[in-house]
Amino acid sequence: MLDPLVEQVIVWVGLALLLVLCLPIAGIQKLVLEVYAWALRLALLALLGAAAYLWFYPGELPAEVGDTLNNFPRLKALLPEPGTQLFGVCAAALLVAVFLPLLAVLDVGRKLAGWRLRRLRALAAEPRVVAAPPAPAPEPRPVPVVRRVDRRSAADTLAGAGSRKPPRGPNPVE
Repeated sequence: MLDPLVEQVIVWVGLALLLVLCLPIAGIQKLVLEVYAWALRLALLALLGAAAYLWFYPGELPAEVGDTLNNFPRLKALLPEPGTQLFGVCAAALLVAVFLPLLAVLDVGRKLAGWRLRRLRALAAEPRVVAAPPAPAPEPRPVPVVRRVDRRSAADTLAGAGSRKPPRGPNPVE
């Protein structure tokens, strides 16, 4: 027996801890989700292990299981007779199938809580960048003026540039 004062201290410490766990702090939320997800995962694995054990030793099923099944006649109608090899496997499969969606919800919530926590840490670690004043606009360059060329001057220019015909006039070879 504990001292009544120690019992009261334990109760109040437990209430304070539950109060802190209920606060919307990302780190605490992630921790709670991690602990619950791992506890549920380990419990389901232990249940499957117990079903495998009952397959090999069906006579070691506790009598309390049969008494509990008597309180749930519809469940008793679904499952094989207690004490058979199939009873442990069917009961474990039913319980695991019921709790798998809860495990999935805990895993998704845990990942989302971690994403939000990582985003907050990234924002806190991100260096503050002071915006530099905008660079002055470059000075406009003068645009070359295109003059309209008439056909006659264009023809003279092309003729003067050189043609493939030999020049007229005295033949220098002769």
